[in-house]
Amino acid sequence: MAKTPPRRGDAIFLAGIFTRLAACLFRLLLLLSVAVSPSPAETNKPIILPEFHYTTCVPGLDYAHLRETNQPWSIHVARLDRSHRELKVQTSLADGRVRGLLPLSQQVAEFPAALGRPLVAINGDFFAIKPGPYQGDPGGLQILRGELVSSPTDKCLWFGAEGEPHIAIAYPQLELRWPDGTRTKLGLNQQPLTNAATLFTPVFGDRTCATNEVELVLARVRRNPWLPLRIGQEYRARVAEIRTGGNTALKSNLMVLTICGAAQTNLVHLRRGETVTFTTGASSDLSRAVEAIGGGPVLVKDGVEQPWPLNKGLMDYVQPRHPRTAVGFDERYFYLVAVDGRQSNLSAGMSFAELSSLMHQLGCRQALNLDGGGSTTFWLDGRVVNSPSDKRERGLGNALLIVETPARDAGPRSE
Repeated sequence: MAKTPPRRGDAIFLAGIFTRLAACLFRLLLLLSVAVSPSPAETNKPIILPEFHYTTCVPGLDYAHLRETNQPWSIHVARLDRSHRELKVQTSLADGRVRGLLPLSQQVAEFPAALGRPLVAINGDFFAIKPGPYQGDPGGLQILRGELVSSPTDKCLWFGAEGEPHIAIAYPQLELRWPDGTRTKLGLNQQPLTNAATLFTPVFGDRTCATNEVELVLARVRRNPWLPLRIGQEYRARVAEIRTGGNTALKSNLMVLTICGAAQTNLVHLRRGETVTFTTGASSDLSRAVEAIGGGPVLVKDGVEQPWPLNKGLMDYVQPRHPRTAVGFDERYFYLVAVDGRQSNLSAGMSFAELSSLMHQLGCRQALNLDGGGSTTFWLDGRVVNSPSDKRERGLGNALLIVETPARDAGPRSE
């Protein structure tokens, strides 16, 4: 006997049942995921930690390691007394150049002895981690002993000549001006920008690594500022050579401009020997910065923990716990902090809300998050003392160090 084909109404009814079943299954899975993860109340509420007990490393620098077993948490803190002028915060760059990565302990080992003795160090800014010619490029601003290495992209930490720390929001205002007055957006020591120009300085590495692009070799114009590059200045440069193959060698007293896409239309009437002008500005005044590093988000501002989450979407309440690295300061102290994570028997890591609460509890009036996850590393007195979640040190683009400078630099700090 032939079967009667299902009626359209029956099909719609069955489809409705399956849709409701699927929706119920999705809700069940969502509830299960929340059940096995830290709840919003758990990761977004302020935390109360036991008192930190510090030991003195050298006069002016203290260290504390807190083990909180309830979460669990393992927290490492270095506290610098800012009145000690002989102790300074410095940045480092993997192998002394933008290209490439080095673990924190190696960056410390290669820190120039003439600048002082590293006492404590943490990992720095986010960086290009994908293997390739631009691996290691800092995600935001870096100023290394006065030299502009990487342009700002958002939040940053910078230090003035007296070692005073600042947290700022700064966006790049780098621009190239052609002989006819036309202006082009300008990048710095990074993967070349589309339809724009990218400036490479010797601190990037041996070569630009840009292929199949037109490149201009720039030489100094007498009595004009030149290398090392500084932020917030205007430079005039003579076009010494026009190359069409790319991957130009970077020599000690030359810079190279890589011109991509639509920006190459400016090359039609350009001749060797002509002069171009470029500026290294930023949306915030960073002209007094002698050391700087990027990061984000801001955790504490003017003594107030920043709110989390900032949005009210379906999943915005979820504040995942990860290994975290942060810096902060008040009128007297500067702090380096590392929170281990992703290790159930040692430390769960923290959400941004918990990290903000931690930095505020330490006494910070200003605090900034740095790169975290597998990058979180805390070096002290010759060794890594935290437990990186990768079970080994990760190669890093840059780092932040507290250094004991030679005696000739010591003296009372002016306020």
